[in-house]
Amino acid sequence: MSILRRGRLGPQPSDIAEYTSSIESDVYIVEPVIKINQAHVVMLVEEGIISANDGALILRALNKIDPRMKLDPKLEDVHMNVEARVIKKLGENVGGKIHTGKSRNDQVSAAIRMTLRCYVLDVIDALIKLRLAIMKICQEHLETVMPGYTHLQHAQPVTLAHHFLAYQDAFQRDTHRLMDAYKRINLSPMGAAALATTSFKINRNRVAEMLGFDGLVENSMDAVSTRDFAVEALSAMALVMSDLGRMAKELILWNTQEVRAVVIPDEYASTSSIMPQKKNPVVLELVRARAAHVYGDLSAVMTILHTLPLSYNLDLQEINQRLWSSCETTLSSVRMMTTLLLKVKFNEDRLLELSSRNFSTATDLADILVREIDVPFRTAHHIVGKLVRKLSAKHKTLEDLTIEELRETIKEVTGSKRLISWKKLTPVLHPKYSVKSKAVIGGPAPKEVSRAINRRQNQIKENKNWYNQKVRLLEKSNKKLGDSIRKIYK
Repeated sequence: MSILRRGRLGPQPSDIAEYTSSIESDVYIVEPVIKINQAHVVMLVEEGIISANDGALILRALNKIDPRMKLDPKLEDVHMNVEARVIKKLGENVGGKIHTGKSRNDQVSAAIRMTLRCYVLDVIDALIKLRLAIMKICQEHLETVMPGYTHLQHAQPVTLAHHFLAYQDAFQRDTHRLMDAYKRINLSPMGAAALATTSFKINRNRVAEMLGFDGLVENSMDAVSTRDFAVEALSAMALVMSDLGRMAKELILWNTQEVRAVVIPDEYASTSSIMPQKKNPVVLELVRARAAHVYGDLSAVMTILHTLPLSYNLDLQEINQRLWSSCETTLSSVRMMTTLLLKVKFNEDRLLELSSRNFSTATDLADILVREIDVPFRTAHHIVGKLVRKLSAKHKTLEDLTIEELRETIKEVTGSKRLISWKKLTPVLHPKYSVKSKAVIGGPAPKEVSRAINRRQNQIKENKNWYNQKVRLLEKSNKKLGDSIRKIYK
């Protein structure tokens, strides 16, 4: 019989035990649970709550538990599996002291936070690598002209560097959101016990220090019942997947025969079981689709938390599998997109060709009319719009425009003849000129994009330094825990 059920409750049928068990998701938190028990026992010894001899025996038993151990669902969860192993090794007179002054409620919250902070750091590191891959594309394609789109229609010429810099900035915000969430994830609930702390004179700060937490979730009821940190992390990961999905969708479109702007490496594609010519961009399709998994997990978690009363409820157990699933999905998707981007090839000639179609420099023509014939922009917009309508009817583009057609349209709209220099006008109609003229901060001009790239590289370095600092702090706390354990051994 379970060591929990022998007092108040009778035996439980196996089907009920399996239904209520959290074993499936607990495999993610075995190692944190062992460390939590170690830190808690060290603190109990230091505070004189249990003897150093008993503490040393318990710590040795904990040290022999394999984090990859098979969990017994009959024992409900990882917490009771760990405790049962210690008691089996030492007997209840000694092993039974491991749970003094704590509960599964504060322990599971701490373990989730410890596992989640590692996932968040891994995703941040993966995002930094993704952004570096994007920056490589930007540096290689500063002057690769391509059509910019609104409403999936050609709008104005930009560059491939400018286009991908927009994704870099989106992933940079995703990185910062996760960095900010880390502050609220990395707080210790240990010492809250079930919900009302404990009558033992424990040292909550000492346990937090050994486990690498930056502080405490102070209120004990909040400590055991809140999962807002998980929602925050899930929300940030949902946005990461959204940005990945957008990029995947564009690359899928650019890979079509109609566009032919990109070549997907063979290893990221598959073929048809019946059509031998096919090269399907399946990895990108799955990145796009798996965003829905994270959205679904976020929705499920929010629904579980909705109107839950304080403090702990077993409903919270149902969050964990969704949280780990989203972490795995996000991390693998970011890594997959990074390796793909480092190998993808862009058809620069095709992108320039597409930029020359569909009147993408019409706004530049309107701008020069404002400057050269001194008309309001709205009037220039009218002139160029009418001109585009005429040329479209004749299946012509702006490159086919004659000075006579322009002067005629100006007169139709303004009612008077306006002189304009054809020499000044013709360069404006080329996409490359259009791009170079957009030198405003944030624009696609190569000089401006180059400046932006340098700034983004510095921001990436800052984010990498932040990541390295957090990793070192966790390593330092882990060493501190190990040193504290060895001190009790002696």
